Amino acid sequence: MEQFRLQGQVVLITGGGSGLGRGIGQAVAELGAAVVAADVRTDQAEEAAATLRAQGFRAAAVEMDVTRPESIAAGLQTAAEAFGHVDVLVNNAGITRMQGIGDITPRDWEQVFSINVEGMFLCCQQFFSCLRREGRTGRIVNIASNAAKVTFPGQAHYNASKAAVVNMTQSLAKELAPFGINVNAVCPGAVDTEMLRYCMVKTIEESPADARPTLDDLRASWGPPQLGRLIQPVEVGRVVAFLASDAAGIIRGQSISVDAGSTPY
Repeated sequence: MEQFRLQGQVVLITGGGSGLGRGIGQAVAELGAAVVAADVRTDQAEEAAATLRAQGFRAAAVEMDVTRPESIAAGLQTAAEAFGHVDVLVNNAGITRMQGIGDITPRDWEQVFSINVEGMFLCCQQFFSCLRREGRTGRIVNIASNAAKVTFPGQAHYNASKAAVVNMTQSLAKELAPFGINVNAVCPGAVDTEMLRYCMVKTIEESPADARPTLDDLRASWGPPQLGRLIQPVEVGRVVAFLASDAAGIIRGQSISVDAGSTPY
């Protein structure tokens, strides 16, 4: 069905140089979109774009620091110069920390919120300005987490930041709907990425020596029980691609769990 295609659309993905960002890029490219991998790590963004181009897809890389409005504006401008416009913003850039309540410093809390929440808002703000200036409509897909709904111990700042993303998504969906801009969020479960592997390594390091799990143990136990494995980035990407498409035109302000049923809402 044509409504599910992204032919002629340009999708900019923050944090597009690695992990989940690359999976999202692959999924939207397969449906016809041009992909802009935006990342503060330009080498990874270039590698992600090159991988897509090698498959015959249209892709470009831009440098973007989501904590700096001027960097976001410059990245959007570079993307528009490459492909003429940007239709879809996927706010994927984010960080986590594995820290108990006694270890989280004000700086740790600030850093997580600076990227996961404030950075996402700044990207939405700059993208909205671009669309209004050009008289166009668009889509925003925010990457939250099922941690926004069920929470996990040892990362209160991350859990809270993702809950803020869900609330911000609902707020912006109402505010931007009159301008023809759809805003939704995706809440992935345990996705096989570098970020998850960092959490696994920290868990192993902090476990008692006589009960220390292996990476394989954690892959099996952290993956959705109904699935029996970790979620792959491109699987989340396909849900993002749907929300970016015309087929999702009446879906607004939703935070869709993508975790094989681990979160029942």
